[in-house]
Amino acid sequence: MHQHHEVRIAACPDYVWAVLTDVSRWPEWATDLREVIPYDGGPLVVGGRVRVRSRNLPVREWCVREVRAHRGFTWAQVGVGSAATLAVRIAPAPPGGTTLELTARRSGWVASVVDRMTGATATAQLEELAEGLRRRCEAGQCAPVTPDSPARGVV
Repeated sequence: MHQHHEVRIAACPDYVWAVLTDVSRWPEWATDLREVIPYDGGPLVVGGRVRVRSRNLPVREWCVREVRAHRGFTWAQVGVGSAATLAVRIAPAPPGGTTLELTARRSGWVASVVDRMTGATATAQLEELAEGLRRRCEAGQCAPVTPDSPARGVV
């Protein structure tokens, strides 16, 4: 299964990145998420892991496969008979906004069975994640992030 959702955010990319990378606070603005817990190096370190508990979906543990600072990241999950990835990309969208792209892919025989039961819920939650981030960023002020300012302090 392949899902893709794109949204334009009326906030600068540095601000969007700061909000996006503070994953433990995602449940504050993504209503379908109950808990996001980074561990083993954190959510944006290659090899780091994060546990995500959502409404109406099983708990998932993701491993960071790729990080491109201020551009995006990819999380992956591998299980018996299934594999999944979540790719998050941001890019400047003139004049002064940001384009967010979320792409989820699932494959394997287990994934095909599970997708029939949870596919619509997963699609709705991907869209809610994007829309929640848009609402959160547009409600805040666009403050530039400098290399010496921690992302957590900006949000």
